[in-house]
Amino acid sequence: MLLNPHVRTQLAPFIANTATVQEAAAATGATANTTLKRIRRFMDAGLLKVASEEPRAGRPIKRYTAVADAFFVPFEASANADLEGALAEREAASQALLRRSVVRARRDAIGAWGTRIYRDTRGRLQVHMAVQPEADASMLDAAQPAVLSAWRDTVMLTHEDAKALQRELADLLDRYENRSGPQRYALHFGLAPVGPGD
Repeated sequence: MLLNPHVRTQLAPFIANTATVQEAAAATGATANTTLKRIRRFMDAGLLKVASEEPRAGRPIKRYTAVADAFFVPFEASANADLEGALAEREAASQALLRRSVVRARRDAIGAWGTRIYRDTRGRLQVHMAVQPEADASMLDAAQPAVLSAWRDTVMLTHEDAKALQRELADLLDRYENRSGPQRYALHFGLAPVGPGD
């Protein structure tokens, strides 16, 4: 249950917190009746407990809380056999959103795209997405949308350079992720040493 994003959203008001049925309903956007049914299901599953009861005329108001402030679900207890499978499942929706958004922004800005295969000035064969055979399109132009989807799988670095790049990417993410502009963006950073045979 805890690995289901929808269930986690419903359980969130109670994790390291207490909430009444009404408070949880307001937090999740559900009706009080639906929230009460979910609370009963969570209690049956051993995820929730009654934290306190507030006396009043008639039935007391119950405040509920999760049975723990944090939960840990080993991959062996999930549908995923290992970390790679779990990571693939967790990232699938975000990757699809990023890919779909990149395609839409590029198509809307420039039109038809294709693959340009050519030899660069250093004599290396290059394969890029482009809009014409003579040149690649640059989405870095000020008039174009802010779109970037770039993969490099032949970057050769020392461990020290790779750690410096890791820190720079993390700092860059920290600098921008808490801004509050009007447009939502999907962003993905990735860096890992490639193993032998990959």
